[in-house]
Amino acid sequence: MKNSLEIKSAQLAQIQDIGRYGMEHYGVSVNGAIDSYAYLAANYLLGNKKKQPVIEVTAFNFSMTSSVDVAVCLTGAEADVRIGDQLVDLWEPVLLKAGETLSIKKISKGLRVYVAIGAEMAVPFEYGSASFDTVAMLGQKLVTGQRIELHHVRDTKEVIESAPVLEDLPLYGTPWTIRICDGPDTNIFQEELKTFYESSYRVSPNSNHIGIRLDGPKLENYNPKEVLSRGISIGAIEITPTGQPIILHRGRSVTAGYPLIGTVASVDLSLVGQARPGDFIKFERISVQEATALYKWKFEQFADLLHVR
Repeated sequence: MKNSLEIKSAQLAQIQDIGRYGMEHYGVSVNGAIDSYAYLAANYLLGNKKKQPVIEVTAFNFSMTSSVDVAVCLTGAEADVRIGDQLVDLWEPVLLKAGETLSIKKISKGLRVYVAIGAEMAVPFEYGSASFDTVAMLGQKLVTGQRIELHHVRDTKEVIESAPVLEDLPLYGTPWTIRICDGPDTNIFQEELKTFYESSYRVSPNSNHIGIRLDGPKLENYNPKEVLSRGISIGAIEITPTGQPIILHRGRSVTAGYPLIGTVASVDLSLVGQARPGDFIKFERISVQEATALYKWKFEQFADLLHVR
């Protein structure tokens, strides 16, 4: 029998990696793990040197078994994670023995949990990535009963005993303070900026990998001007004609035509991706120089995993 994982229960779980780069000129979004920090940390703690795919579990319960002893590492939102009846800590490698069930329940203080495997999952790669794309329908959404072959299963004792220590764990939970830089259209908002930065916005249930929609005080004096559609970055914050913001995330379309009041600093994009419907977000304005320094400091430990080409 080939080594494999069996998905015992999956309501909303997908295969994700660092993303599908180099296809945006064809209109294909990057996508990938919406909490890229948790994704990278899970692979880093297992010693996975490649940009290996992981399982992204969103909101609902999930469980799986393995036909072989394998090291796993779970990161991301707080959750009740167990192997059999034994509680498992997140953010450190653990042993999943053959035949045991790994279960994830009660996801809280965040929305997504990442499951990295000390082996290579045999999942389809399309245009250089295994990431699931809900628009282009690339990649793979997991279903109950599915089996995933495992190749090159690593020695579990070696993986666990050689795991590095990750000291800078993110703090998840509402209210979220998200740092942003000025956007290309910041100057057209003028007085509205005060309202924007002093307000709290509630995360709408109508949010996903494409965009996090926010409900809050309308920018009263905002009279939208026509803006030509143009390329937009991940993290761009549109202000719609209703005066409400949308944070465009990794699954966003590559162009947009609403004015952009700012752009989420890359260091906080992962936090945005963990905000639950009903959570509150406040924005903090920082410079591009500050954002660059924060990102380098936060992600430098993952330099080998971040190399895209």
